[in-house]
Amino acid sequence: MTASHGNVEMLATDQPTSPKVLFPSTFRELTSLMSQKTLWFSWLPLVLISTAIAGSLYWAQDTPKSIEVIPWLVALFFVGMPHGAADLAVLQSKKKRAEALTAFFFYLLCMGIISITYVVAPGMSLVGFIILSLWHFGNTETSSGNVSIGLYKRLVASCAKGGIVVGMPLAAWPNATASVSTELIDLTRPARAVFGLPLLDSQLFSPTQVLLTGLVLLSFALCSWLIIFLHSFPYKQPKEKKQIRQSMNDFFQYSLIGILEFVASPLFGIGIYFLVFHSWKQMPLLANHFIPPTTAAHPMRLVFAVHKAALPLLIPTWILLLLGWWSLSSGLHLRDLALLSLLVYLIVTPAHEILCSWLSTQQETT
Repeated sequence: MTASHGNVEMLATDQPTSPKVLFPSTFRELTSLMSQKTLWFSWLPLVLISTAIAGSLYWAQDTPKSIEVIPWLVALFFVGMPHGAADLAVLQSKKKRAEALTAFFFYLLCMGIISITYVVAPGMSLVGFIILSLWHFGNTETSSGNVSIGLYKRLVASCAKGGIVVGMPLAAWPNATASVSTELIDLTRPARAVFGLPLLDSQLFSPTQVLLTGLVLLSFALCSWLIIFLHSFPYKQPKEKKQIRQSMNDFFQYSLIGILEFVASPLFGIGIYFLVFHSWKQMPLLANHFIPPTTAAHPMRLVFAVHKAALPLLIPTWILLLLGWWSLSSGLHLRDLALLSLLVYLIVTPAHEILCSWLSTQQETT
């Protein structure tokens, strides 16, 4: 008995796959895995931070000055500065034109006030920036725009996470951190001369003061982590089990960041954290304002969408930054450019934090 021509084709189609068919299937699975947000925005940052730790331990020396500024130079054009420069585009996506322009005016006004304050009182501004960074680094990773999280939990999470990020470089590298603060204060000399203000002693913070501040912040972080874990015990309910797993996952990630900042110089450690963890992990959330969340887009397309949306603010920022670098750096050293970019973050972060907090409480009107 012979099968018909149609049955032969059907049987041939249903036969076990040959190596030639299996390979494309495996390749498709691998491609699908590589396009997952979890891999790109959760695992990749940890891999890069672990690689930076391994490299620092391998060389077993202080991070060279030519190396420690690399994360800040990369952040000028990729992920770092664009994630903040997207503020205007995010504002326009959530508010009508008139309301968006009004809010952006106050955004610029806030930056102007911070700039003047930094010139007049750079020491106070640096202390304020440390406190704000403690909140910003911890709160951003915790809330992700979710205003339902109570203020108490956000404060505890900010001390736990931000305390490690900010406290470890101060405690582990007090001399280097004091040196960086001196370099940042030196940037105010030309502006103070223009306004007729007396020149300040660059060494406003001693290494001992920096060390004590770092130890206090790490103590806050330790106490906060204890509160986070003890609050979840006993964890009998499924929701509580999920909470304790999330807390352990967060603790592991921030422990890696703390180890990196312990073995690498302050500029390099915080720069790597800011670039590959803080800014990079916000890319999907920011991209949701420009690409519908339901759209199946490759993670790199999300990153491209954020960079494209940030250009209206990025371009003038780059121009001002390069003009400042040309006028303040006699030899156009890349370290001076990196420090100027750090100064930009000092000026922009308060306005950025205020805008994000305000938008999180508003309803979209567009």
